[in-house]
Amino acid sequence: MIVVGLLPIGYAVWMSVSNQSPTAPSAGFVGLANYVAAVFTPAFGQALLVTLILVVFGLIIQFTFGYLLASLLHRQMRGYQIARSILLVPMLLTPVIVGLIFKFIFSPDLGIIFFVQQAIGVNLPWFSDPAFARGLILIIDAWMHIPFVMLMLLAGMASMPQEPLESASIDGAGWWQTLRYITLPMLAPIITITLLVRTVDTARLFDIIYTSTEGGPGLATVTASLSAYERTFQFYEFGQGAAMAVALAVIMFPVYFLYVRLTKV
Repeated sequence: MIVVGLLPIGYAVWMSVSNQSPTAPSAGFVGLANYVAAVFTPAFGQALLVTLILVVFGLIIQFTFGYLLASLLHRQMRGYQIARSILLVPMLLTPVIVGLIFKFIFSPDLGIIFFVQQAIGVNLPWFSDPAFARGLILIIDAWMHIPFVMLMLLAGMASMPQEPLESASIDGAGWWQTLRYITLPMLAPIITITLLVRTVDTARLFDIIYTSTEGGPGLATVTASLSAYERTFQFYEFGQGAAMAVALAVIMFPVYFLYVRLTKV
């Protein structure tokens, strides 16, 4: 734990308060100068806003479709095992490869979506409009991680006691009443854990953005993680990049703490 956990974290914190760059004569202590130059800026605030947008809308999309798919598979209709296996395939793929595949699919010159749009007479600016670019990131992230949400909820549904559901059916409760007062409350622990895991994963989203939109158009899809990467490996301001990474970790600490408390780790 010391080697793989505490030492890297401690070194990152030290980098964030020191002058770390190829042009610096020595790694001297600079206090909060890196945070002032990189974190407390409109650019980082914009990156946090983009991150928040992707987290909020990503959770809504992934939970909605994940719950619907889990409900269908829980009915155990004919062929549900084959369907479950197919739906889990996106979880097995590398995010970098998925980002490149979707970049090619939505390419305005060669992608299949481009030819479909031409066939129906529309032209959606997936890579040139900020809203569509963020929508593309949400589509890619949802395609990859809806199976995880589905699998978690399906496991929760399989462990639910059937007596309350049967009693509600006998008492004449409708679909919405059963869902609101019985199913969702019983699934609340697993839903909370699932959403917390997806919140953390989406907040540090980097790979699919880097390989698909590359943060564009402009800064429309630049998240906090991508901003820290660019500051570190494109501008070689290692101290400022570390400060941005530490700031993101501090912002996400309440989520980590809640996850640890709920899972009793």
